[in-house]
Amino acid sequence: MRNSRRVVITGLGVIAPNGIGKDAFWQNLIDGKGAIDYITAFDASAYPCQFAGEVRDFSPSDFMTARKAKVMARFSQFAVAATRLALDDAGIAITAARSEATTICYGTSVAGADVGAEALEGLLDRGITAVKPWTALEYPPHAPTSYLAIEFGVKGPALSVSSNCCTGLDAIHVACDQIAAGRAQVAIAGSCDTPLSPVTFGSFCALGALSKRNSDPKRASRPYDLLRDGLVISEGAATLILEDYDSAIDRGATIYAEILGYGAASEAIGMRKGDLSGTAMAEAIRKAIYTAGLTASDIDHVNAHGSSLPDYDVCDSNAFKLALGDHAYRLPISSIKSMIGQPVSAAGAFQTASACLSIRHQLVPPTINQEVPDPQCDLDYVANWSRAARVRNVLVNGHSFGGSVSALVIGRPEDRG
Repeated sequence: MRNSRRVVITGLGVIAPNGIGKDAFWQNLIDGKGAIDYITAFDASAYPCQFAGEVRDFSPSDFMTARKAKVMARFSQFAVAATRLALDDAGIAITAARSEATTICYGTSVAGADVGAEALEGLLDRGITAVKPWTALEYPPHAPTSYLAIEFGVKGPALSVSSNCCTGLDAIHVACDQIAAGRAQVAIAGSCDTPLSPVTFGSFCALGALSKRNSDPKRASRPYDLLRDGLVISEGAATLILEDYDSAIDRGATIYAEILGYGAASEAIGMRKGDLSGTAMAEAIRKAIYTAGLTASDIDHVNAHGSSLPDYDVCDSNAFKLALGDHAYRLPISSIKSMIGQPVSAAGAFQTASACLSIRHQLVPPTINQEVPDPQCDLDYVANWSRAARVRNVLVNGHSFGGSVSALVIGRPEDRG
């Protein structure tokens, strides 16, 4: 990346369980306020897990016409809303002159599974006439990307990414490459997922991946803590506006961070079983740091995957030690999933937005619900309280079911002249 056009982040849009908009999202992270509670989207009383990170008080009509909202699936609604917020934050409009120089790189994995399930239920109950005519257009993973192009008038490449929990980081990387190679001047990058429907949520329950702490949901998501018993699923979307550095400077844009490096790998072991040694994750982290032109000691903070899965948290910890050496013990490492849960594809985009705000405010959010130290996760996971810190370069990592791992490095552009 160092030999190509510089790419910076100039806008953040967030639709999260802990708040709508970057300011509410950030304030609640820094305050250590958890957003996990009992599910209201459907009756989960018969499920082994009955809680999640749900986006509440979301009104689609705040971001789109009622006519569009009536047809558009929730995951696409989130993408449009987050992108409108991000464009407003960046102070940029997709004009006719800018349209063809703008690209979209957006991702989802669960996509419209709820739309498909509703169609199947109607089909089995009442036949083909019960299937809504727009079903085939609303459930595919490409739907959010298409809606973004239509809603904002983007005529450049419209690309979709789907790599489970790595989706957000991978979408940002693809968008960055478009600008770095000179194929675009502006990119809309991000990810979304809405897995809080009976079929999707039930599937995660059946997998045995979810916490069963039904008596105390607010303390259920506890990455790196010895008492963790599974992840807490959640929903949301985050969009980042990426721009060519020179163009951003010319228009006087506010710059949150520069995208410096990226790495990815695959454990190639199994769909659910992960590599506890952290070897593949460590390789992705090393690649990200190398392509950033940095060394391990240049990393000031890690916004970690930290899903609260017992095995994946051990993988994280071992990977940080392998890739960063002794420096791993001196780093503040945070998992915001302790507060917002695991939003599947939206995770990496949320983490990157949080990392941008850490650079802006020189603060790192806490990993809440830290009560009993896990000897296998013995790094500085910023237990329970946010912390002031010097934050120039941040590492963000992701780990998907199926074994894909990704890492992204962002930093302050002023440190590079």
